[in-house]
Parts: sequence; C-alpha cells; structure tokens
Amino acid sequence: MLSYEQTMSVGQGQYQDVIDALFTAGLPATFTQTGGMNAALEVLLDGGHSLLITDFEDSLSWSREEHSGWSVGLYGPAEQYDGQAVAFADTTDSDLPALRAVIEQVLKLGISG
Repeated sequence: MLSYEQTMSVGQGQYQDVIDALFTAGLPATFTQTGGMNAALEVLLDGGHSLLITDFEDSLSWSREEHSGWSVGLYGPAEQYDGQAVAFADTTDSDLPALRAVIEQVLKLGISG
C-alpha cells in the first residue's frame, strides 16, 4: 500500500502535462485532494481567489485513462471550496485547449459577476 505522499505523487504524475501547461500560461497549478482523497487541481490566484479543477461530473480521476471532461470553479478567498463558487463552467471535452477555454470562461464570469 502506498503512503499518502506516494499516492499524491502518482496522482500528480498523471496530470503533470496539465500542471506544466497551466504553469506556462501563468497559472501555478498543484495536484491536491479536497478531503476524502478526492483529487483536484488547484490554482491559487492573486488576491486570494482560487480555481478548483476536476473532471466533468466528479472529482479528478486518479487515473488519467479514466479522466472525462473538465469542471472549473472560481472560489473567493474565504470559501476554501466549502462555499458557493463565484463562477463555474464545465465541458465534456478532455483536452488542454478545452480546459484553457473553460478557465477563461470562469475568469470572465468571475470578473463580470
């Protein structure tokens, strides 16, 4: 059985290309779990807001082969994913361009909302 650290490392490895692409785009993403070992990618934004990135219908799949679509929520500084998202969008597409488009949509909604 893997330790917590080993499990998180394996999970991060499944999404390292996504983490690297987001970092290159100025969005420093980390692989995290939101409780109960539900995986997600987290991006901490200036001003304390954060993005939580998961699969289309559930938490981020631990196996990239099972990954399906993207959901992105923008949360305020005090919410820590327990409260209402400031903005939310999703797509059934699973590629990086689709994720970038959803992130852009969420950030625009967050600014206008």
